[in-house]
Amino acid sequence: MSVPDVRLAIDELTTRVYLLLLRQPAPRRSALLREGLTEDEVTAALANLEARHMVNAARRDVIEVFPPDTTLPAWAADLERQARTTRSAVEGLTHMYNEARSGVAAGQSSRDVAILDTLEEVETAFFRASRRAESRVVRLVARSDRMDQVVIRHAESIIASHSTVTSPALERQVVFEQSILEVEGAFSALETMRADGIDVRLTPHLAFSVLAVDRSTAVIDITHLDTGGGSLYVQQRQLAAALMDMCLGLFALATPLPRTPRGKALVRLTDRDGQILALLAAGASDLTMARQLGISQRTVERRVRSIMTELGATTRFQAGAIAGRRGLI
Repeated sequence: MSVPDVRLAIDELTTRVYLLLLRQPAPRRSALLREGLTEDEVTAALANLEARHMVNAARRDVIEVFPPDTTLPAWAADLERQARTTRSAVEGLTHMYNEARSGVAAGQSSRDVAILDTLEEVETAFFRASRRAESRVVRLVARSDRMDQVVIRHAESIIASHSTVTSPALERQVVFEQSILEVEGAFSALETMRADGIDVRLTPHLAFSVLAVDRSTAVIDITHLDTGGGSLYVQQRQLAAALMDMCLGLFALATPLPRTPRGKALVRLTDRDGQILALLAAGASDLTMARQLGISQRTVERRVRSIMTELGATTRFQAGAIAGRRGLI
């Protein structure tokens, strides 16, 4: 099954589960299982709904469903903001697409736009572009098996450029799909990136990957949809600037990776609780937190309840909000 097909199946599953929950006067996980859903399907759908702040599934069986007249408009508004940002880049991207194909045979390059035919060419283009950075590098990272491995094993290569004597104020920003947190070890890798000075953010979905550098150079990477053909290396300044604007718009809408509180900031909570609180604020499900921290889901559920009690919160969403107001994350 292709990546778009998988995402469509997940969206359809999430919709089905949400409609079942709305019809239940006392929504329960066990009731969903009786509808013929598997444990994995229920967990995946509830994780999506929690990320959209539509339900609270922190307890083992009972599920709290928030009123759709407040949650659905908020989610729709967020999707519309992302759509507006993407639409704003359509004209520039269409021009780039047509220019790249106008009188240029497949596998050849124009002066300003090069068609990248292989994965190796795409990776070379990323490093070539990032080495030129002087003021700002923004990268959008769409999910793929290859990128998941890069994040875990070679996090330093996500944005290869660093501040130097000639560019001491270089801004480095990266946006990942929120589902990256489902990959074991990802949260630690993202924290390492942030410790290196990269501003890391999360967003529900990215259609493709982009690297934008100084409004002068960009790389469009569609290798998660293909084997490399059709990706582009852009040096045409107007088009590169349009891609940078699109990246900055999506970056502004994305959620900052929550910080893990430590030491005195936790009061009666442990350092492990701090990691759970950061993941909780990032919208991670109990299963995802257990995978990231190497502990059982039952332990996560118990610690989440303790955190909520400590913060005086009645829902997981409220716990994240309180932690944010207190400056813990």
